[in-house]
Amino acid sequence: MSTLSLTSLHAIESVFEGVTFGIVATDKQGTVIFSNGAAAAIIGIDQEPVSLKDWIEHYGVYLSDGVTLLPAAASPLVRALAGEEVNSLEVFIQNQLGSGRSKWCSIDFKPLKDENGEVAGALLLVQDVSERKRLSDEVTRSNLALQQFATVAAHDLQEPLRSISGFTDMLAQYQADELDDKSRRCMVKIKDGVTRMQTLINDLLAYSRIQTTTQILKPVNCDEILANCAKTLNASITQHGATVNVDPLPVVIADGSQLSQLFQNLVGNALKFCAVDRPPVVRISAQRRANSWLFSVADNGIGIAPEYTERIFRIFQRLHNTTSYSGTGIGLAVCQTIVDRHEGKIWVESEPGKGSTFYFTIPEKSGGKT
Repeated sequence: MSTLSLTSLHAIESVFEGVTFGIVATDKQGTVIFSNGAAAAIIGIDQEPVSLKDWIEHYGVYLSDGVTLLPAAASPLVRALAGEEVNSLEVFIQNQLGSGRSKWCSIDFKPLKDENGEVAGALLLVQDVSERKRLSDEVTRSNLALQQFATVAAHDLQEPLRSISGFTDMLAQYQADELDDKSRRCMVKIKDGVTRMQTLINDLLAYSRIQTTTQILKPVNCDEILANCAKTLNASITQHGATVNVDPLPVVIADGSQLSQLFQNLVGNALKFCAVDRPPVVRISAQRRANSWLFSVADNGIGIAPEYTERIFRIFQRLHNTTSYSGTGIGLAVCQTIVDRHEGKIWVESEPGKGSTFYFTIPEKSGGKT
């Protein structure tokens, strides 16, 4: 029996040695009773006794600024021994014990309890997320550069467009009597082209800002969002003789500005792509799911063929020409980006001639992406 137990123990230790994340177990005094090779490589965990008050300094655990030691009360070990369980605490590790001097680490920790339910120790799982952090920082810098480029490009492109529009107006004003019908038609096309280009630039700039602007996440009353959305779209609702029904909606943790734009784009599309033989009817509702809210925006419009239900969320993917329906093909790409940044999903169910229902989810406790 003892041989089997010893064999089992060696087998378990062998498995632990094979994983890429660090595993550390301590007793209730914080003394390390087990650690695998990954723990030694990542943060330099050793078997030498280290007091709880010296643990942070001994292993070089810092706040995100990389220069301020983590307060002792915030130590993963202290919190676990106090009975707390936390996932994905991100810290900066800098010491001489591990295989590298500095690392970004994500730590999961929980108390270990005895048969009586009393805290008998702590378990820490440590992952080296330095590469992920580096890539995230690169993406942040890239997004910032993209936003700066988009802003400068938008400004630089708008100026010549304004000049073209202005000189076209001057030509029409001062040379009107000398222009023939063909020239007038050309001028109208020039003005239309300028307007479309200005709209495209503004939409691209808005799309860039959605991707790069830091989210402000807080409780958002979706009923208020839809009320404001209805006011913004009132002219279009009146023009189409549309009916917009809104079921009671929840309060969610989200970026209010982005959520407002999401609803405005979806409801606006429902009004735009309406059927010619019936007035638009739009219904907005929400249902609670396991860990999220499922929203739906349903209409009785022209519908979408099944082969296009994924394509429409890509930027510049239009299914109709600009003569039939206005727009730049960016609206649903913006919706996709907003939902992605809230860690949700968006999709559409539709049938040509029978309307469409757009669905999207917002996690009940969304952390969002910044």
